[in-house]
Amino acid sequence: MTAASAPPVPAPRSSCEGPSWPPLPAHAVPEEGDGAARVRAPGSPPDADTAPERVLTGALRWTEANLEWFRPERWEEYLPPRPFRPGPLLELLGLLRVLDRDGVLPRGAALPSRALDLAAETAADPGFARSLRRGDAYFPYHLDLITLLEHLGRPQPGPRARCEALLAADAGGHCHPYKPVLNRLELRYFLDRGGLTAPPALPTTEALYRQSVAALAPDALQLTESETYALTHAVFYATDFGRHPAAPDDDPDTAARLRRTVRDLLGVHLARGSLDLLAELLLCARALAEGPETSPAERAAWQQMARAARPDGALPSPVHRPEVLTSLTGDKAAAYLFGTCYHTTTAAALAAATLRRRPPDTLRPATGTPPPPCADPAAIRSWARRVTARAGTAPASLLAAWRDQLAPLLALAVQARDPHVLADLIEAAGSLGVTARSPAREAAALLAAWTG
Repeated sequence: MTAASAPPVPAPRSSCEGPSWPPLPAHAVPEEGDGAARVRAPGSPPDADTAPERVLTGALRWTEANLEWFRPERWEEYLPPRPFRPGPLLELLGLLRVLDRDGVLPRGAALPSRALDLAAETAADPGFARSLRRGDAYFPYHLDLITLLEHLGRPQPGPRARCEALLAADAGGHCHPYKPVLNRLELRYFLDRGGLTAPPALPTTEALYRQSVAALAPDALQLTESETYALTHAVFYATDFGRHPAAPDDDPDTAARLRRTVRDLLGVHLARGSLDLLAELLLCARALAEGPETSPAERAAWQQMARAARPDGALPSPVHRPEVLTSLTGDKAAAYLFGTCYHTTTAAALAAATLRRRPPDTLRPATGTPPPPCADPAAIRSWARRVTARAGTAPASLLAAWRDQLAPLLALAVQARDPHVLADLIEAAGSLGVTARSPAREAAALLAAWTG
């Protein structure tokens, strides 16, 4: 997973004329008459225990069947050229490394073997060599592709020497303190992972992580999608995709706050049906977890991922439009499907692979807890009014579940700039006894500023 391969974030719609609730993707549309976050899907709904394995199996099956589309030349036959041409292939190599590392799929299996052949051909292409020599903004991704190939058993002595020379010459100026923190953290991670010596000007991964959005008390109430992607990638690099703690000497309160933020963001993007961020946040949740237990948001997110997977195993990204796909045929349809699914499918496989190390049954859902509503204003207001009416007599377990569900719903209402939904949620917060706590306190202040 790299910034070079992250999907475009749709521009937010203007809210100058009132609340702005983006339309829900098809897999997140609630069933008629049901405000809960259940989705339409063929077949029996997956349980939380089997959902990650179903997602992983399907994603790897789809990836192997569509391997030809990772070739840059094949991509460009039907899809717009990418600034870093082998971006999807680089992302695939990162996945294969984790699969090999965690014992999910050895590099000698059919998929890794074919993918490594393709990546080695790409690295040997004269166009790749010319692009590498430029040492421009995409130099870190050239370097990462070369070192990932080496790590997976395909040494690249010539290109590696070129990378070392460009690094020593400060090509692209990537190490300077004025460069964005995430870019420098990414480069430092690539260098450490690839066994290259970092320039003295580039701080350690730990130091850069502490300057990133993930370590600076991010506010889930108002975190944008771009900022959320920055948070997930900072966690990826700081933990080596869940291999070790982000910063073992961090203040416990800071680490606990980040875990809460990730949990709340999971709730936000579960309600929106944002599979791409759900996958990345699921990986972060496991990378930051103190133990094997999983939250209700994690369990619900895995179930939604499994329900939303296509029969072929692909998971649609935020830019995928089923109605566009149905209008295409042949290679055009295959290209569109690949271009709008590969990133989310790869991210989901990464997240599912990290669960292979967990003890059994930690994804088993709690019983008797109703699911949260989807990101629909009427569904959220119905939830809020139900909580307000029943909080006085509800059992402690249900009150705890409602309090956990409240924070993501507050974030949805704040980001939609919807004072009516927010007012109902704040009234529910009062019934739950959390009005004076964050984030209800901040949400109430925003509502007062909007309406005062």
